[in-house]
This record gives sequence, C-alpha cells and structure tokens, in this order.
Amino acid sequence: MRLRMVLVAPRIPGNVGSIARTCLALGGEMSLVGPLGFQLLDRKLKRTSVGYWPEEKPDVYIDFEDFWKRFPRDAQTQFFFATKDGETIHSENSYGNDVVLIFGNEEEGVPESFWNFEGLPTIVSCRIPTQSVRCLNLSVAAAVLGFEVSRQWGRGLDSNTMLGSENLERGRITA
Repeated sequence: MRLRMVLVAPRIPGNVGSIARTCLALGGEMSLVGPLGFQLLDRKLKRTSVGYWPEEKPDVYIDFEDFWKRFPRDAQTQFFFATKDGETIHSENSYGNDVVLIFGNEEEGVPESFWNFEGLPTIVSCRIPTQSVRCLNLSVAAAVLGFEVSRQWGRGLDSNTMLGSENLERGRITA
C-alpha cells in the first residue's frame, strides 16, 4: 500500500514541515510542486517537522508540467484533490492500494493551470465537512485525509499495528 501527499505551490514552511511529519507517521511519501514560497533549507521546516525533515526527503518538481510528466503512476493509482468545494466527503471515498492526495497552497489553493495537461488521470475532489469555518489549516487537512486512508486500510494508529516491522523499509510502507 502506498500513500503519497502532493503539495502544490506551498507557501508556508511550517505547514510543509508538519505535513512531512504526518507523512512519516503514516509511512507515506511527500511531493512538492513548485513554485515554492520558501527555501527548502528554511529553519521553520526543521522546527515544525521536529527534526524529521531529513528523513522525509520529498520529491520536488520544478512546476506543474514537470510534475505531470514525471510523477510515477499506473492504472491502479487513485488521485484525490482536497478542496472545500469537493464533490464527495473524504470519509465516503473508497481508498485503494495506491493513493495520491493533492493539496493546494494556503492562499489560492490549486491554480487552474495545474489541471491543464493532456492525459490527466481521473481525479476525485473531496472535502472535509466543517461547521463554522470556511476551511481548515493545510496541515490539519492533510492529517485528516491521511489518517482516513490509513483507517480504511485497517491500520491502527501506533507503530505496532500501523506499520509493522515486516513492512518497514526506511520509514515507508512497502507491502
């Protein structure tokens, strides 16, 4: 099973550091799609990842075109886009064995130009229901969706039941 979180043009290094830590907690991978609103050597990345930043080693794509050309996927890969106006509720989706969660940046979300490429896979837009706020913090939304995928995969929330030593290879799920 493979979980990947894609951050499109993120602006706030603290959110990215926090999502990196969440990815590691879930055995997931992170990709950053430029342009980025900060330098990858930013202190805030290290601080919010609580020292885990060097372990995450995100894949970095220069821009949208670079991402869609090089991002590894096959016919089984499922793409979900988190947005406040999503067609489905995140917990009502059925997550398969290769899940990609796409998140826009903190200011504009995902620019329309991100979607303007031939041969895009099917992408399901989903939302996290809220009552009295228009949206959640990016790192909170990433955690909510990531842990929902993990829950549906039947993983618990501790290292003994979620990852299991037999599935752990350099901090990533391999089976």
